[in-house]
Amino acid sequence: MNMQALRKTAPGVGHIEIQEVPVPEIGDNDVLMKVYAAGICGSDLLIQEDKHFYRAPVTLGHEYAGIAYKVGKNVNRVKEGDKFVSDIECGGGDWLGVTIDGAYAPFMKVPEHVIYRMPDEVPLPHCVLAEPVVATHHLIQERAQVKVGDDVVIVGPGPMGIMAVQYARLCGAKRIFLIGLKSDEKRLGIGKHVGADYILYSEDNPEKIVMEVTGGKGAEFVLECSASQEGVQHAIDCARKAHEGPGGKGVVVFISLWGKKITVNMDEVSLGQLDIRGSWSWNGKETWEHAVDLLSRQVFNLDPMITNHYTLDQWELAFENLRTKQDVKAFIHPNGLDWAG
Repeated sequence: MNMQALRKTAPGVGHIEIQEVPVPEIGDNDVLMKVYAAGICGSDLLIQEDKHFYRAPVTLGHEYAGIAYKVGKNVNRVKEGDKFVSDIECGGGDWLGVTIDGAYAPFMKVPEHVIYRMPDEVPLPHCVLAEPVVATHHLIQERAQVKVGDDVVIVGPGPMGIMAVQYARLCGAKRIFLIGLKSDEKRLGIGKHVGADYILYSEDNPEKIVMEVTGGKGAEFVLECSASQEGVQHAIDCARKAHEGPGGKGVVVFISLWGKKITVNMDEVSLGQLDIRGSWSWNGKETWEHAVDLLSRQVFNLDPMITNHYTLDQWELAFENLRTKQDVKAFIHPNGLDWAG
């Protein structure tokens, strides 16, 4: 039996198209997922532009949730009909939806060892956001360690930035500043709705406001989620400096990929003794278990982030709407919109 899948067919810019491929055959330790939806990620756009790692040919889609349609004979973590999500890192450098076939297709094969069953009461749209929640937990808790009373600046009001606003609030941040462009009005409004205390515009010297509000200190943690040259400069300029003493007062964490060289003034990284950290991937099972717990307890307001639903053959429109900021987080439904609710 065959199915339609959205695939990166060859290396280089472009080379993304819908192809007919066989429904995956599973082994004894695999599960065949019937895909509810796959979230469109900025990484998908970078793969389209040949600015992110991948291995072609491959079916894309690495943010997903679905139902166990068929299980291998050795599988015991889920049974047929169970709702589940999974880690996308399968070991050996294999990433579901990046280097091996993912969720932009009606069915996908998932190894049992990366699967996490989701409680029945967690809506499927929220389950689709499991991977972004994992990445946000890694950013906020495992790389940044935001604490009660910290000031937090988040640069970039995309899905990761909006998730970070909520997570920083959950951690007890004192004040949360969200920086975006004036063209990000819709996204900034969502960020305000879910917990940002201050909405600042990149065009209006936001670091000046951050310094005024914090009494000239700056923020203990700055999270750069914008993937822009200006965003990196804002991050450095908004962080708390320590021009004397032991340093490490301000921490800047990058989760962005730029796909090109950028130019910024780094002097205050040295003079202000800033800590610079990257945040990519996660701490494996530990992080996923935390994320599943957070989703299960429904501590985030996720619905405002989900701004659109598309069929598989609408993928070009869906990609373009994300690229032009018409959407925040949108889903592609390979099995049709009837299941979208």
